[in-house]
Amino acid sequence: MKLGGGLVGAVMAVVGLAVGGVAATSAGAAPPARSDCHRDTPPLIRDGFPEPPLRYSRGGLLETSMRASIGPVTMDGRRTIAMNYEGSYPGPTLVVCAGDRMIVHFKNDLPDPTNLHTHGFHISPSGNQDNVYLDIKPGQRFTYRYQIPLDNPPGAYWYHPHHHMYVEPQIFGGLAGAIVEEGGLDRLPSLRHVPQRWMMIESSEVRDGKVLPVADSVEADTPLRVNGVVNPTVKIRPGQLQRWRIFNANDNRIVVLHLAGQNLQVLAEDGNTLPRAKSVGDLMIAPGSRREVLVRGGPPGSYPLKAKPFAQFPGGEQPKNGGPTPNQTVLTVRSAGKRAAVEPAAPHGALSHPVDLRRAHVDRRRKIVFNETPLPGDNTAFTFNGMTFDPNRVLTMKLNSLEEWTLVNANTEWHTFHIHVNDFQVISVAGRRVPYIDYEDNVAIPPNSSVVIRMRPTDFTGKFVFHCHVTFHEDHGMMAAVQVVRDPSAAQLKAASTSSAGLTLESAAYGSNEDPTYASAVTDARSFFLLCQLSATHAVADRRRVTAPRAD
Repeated sequence: MKLGGGLVGAVMAVVGLAVGGVAATSAGAAPPARSDCHRDTPPLIRDGFPEPPLRYSRGGLLETSMRASIGPVTMDGRRTIAMNYEGSYPGPTLVVCAGDRMIVHFKNDLPDPTNLHTHGFHISPSGNQDNVYLDIKPGQRFTYRYQIPLDNPPGAYWYHPHHHMYVEPQIFGGLAGAIVEEGGLDRLPSLRHVPQRWMMIESSEVRDGKVLPVADSVEADTPLRVNGVVNPTVKIRPGQLQRWRIFNANDNRIVVLHLAGQNLQVLAEDGNTLPRAKSVGDLMIAPGSRREVLVRGGPPGSYPLKAKPFAQFPGGEQPKNGGPTPNQTVLTVRSAGKRAAVEPAAPHGALSHPVDLRRAHVDRRRKIVFNETPLPGDNTAFTFNGMTFDPNRVLTMKLNSLEEWTLVNANTEWHTFHIHVNDFQVISVAGRRVPYIDYEDNVAIPPNSSVVIRMRPTDFTGKFVFHCHVTFHEDHGMMAAVQVVRDPSAAQLKAASTSSAGLTLESAAYGSNEDPTYASAVTDARSFFLLCQLSATHAVADRRRVTAPRAD
């Protein structure tokens, strides 16, 4: 599905060249000696559960090919034509250690431009690392060279395309793969012998042996697949503990998971280990987010893991076909065999000791309001009154400063907030303070509500983006450019304000203790982004999609 790709591709190519010439700043010119974190890690369970190919780093290096194409893959045990990385759905899982180098020889054999984003990595946004401004055209090759910092948190990450206006169709088409950085929880004595499963949840729709384009999908009836299979069976023994890393690689859909018969014990969110495990009956995972959980085998029998009906947008429980959103079974846990004489204990006490920013001095406060704009004909545009982001106009953050952002969702549907390079601490959700230290890279914002976050950009300068990870919203304009600089100019440190038919961004002056207000209408191109108009052709082509927002 081409969405004004020629103009956008040209703009992104120019910006990519400009960004590529900016050197990222990191501590130290060369990494110190690295150890192999793959030794003595908890085993992956090999019992027939579907698993994509695994590619491990060795001796501090993971060098691999990564071809994006449309061709045959195996889904539900059958040959299916889909977008894919390396002929696999999902793509190969990349397994690395902190401090590793990762070299990816990328080839674009798709009919549209693309690139590669290492979602969640604290890594340089410039040059040939996590540079989402790169415009890799059909038939082109590009070599990514990543240097994973020693302080990048071990945990669950993933990779996917990030070429603006092609993100949703390419993820829906099948382009996604997991990244696991081992270490951290793997070394915890109470978890070192707890076996693991890694689960990529995706929702491509198949008809006549092919994955449909996203614009042709039935949407609400799209099945959820785990590692390419609808409702796979998870085997477990009564009393056995298993650790699951769950990746929501959907293009748009929030999933709320519920396992019959027990709560899930959450250990980590978005690659960040929690201070202590928390028990939840329903586990919400926004598109793009990841969770690590503990599951214990119940009495002999079968237990479904369900994706519960969820009203992600107005009418979200009444899709276009008039029926209720399915209470979908994501997988089935089958408990069988002999119960162990001594059951392993779940971890107690502290899992990690993250830095708490709640009492730290805030250098700058900002307020961002996400909104939508009515269009003629009872349609709703996610493009902010027919506008999309301008990559040449950016918000500026100072390296090592502490910022507090209030994210306001003024709509009746859910949005998410995802920022590249630097994770953030969630301070409050819907007016309720988070009672623990909660670092994420992608947070869901309830309708007509707000989320307060704090973040400190460290190690890297350069230009990157933040956006809604409901990728239909992202592709249609809900994205902004941000840069981290070591020494901002006086103009960049001043208070700034802009409001453009659906999106408002307010920045207090650097060092001010006051919250941003809405009194100013000053426009400073160096301190925030503007939105540029989409073509009328684009709006007409997507009228069906705009009228009925996707639930998945």
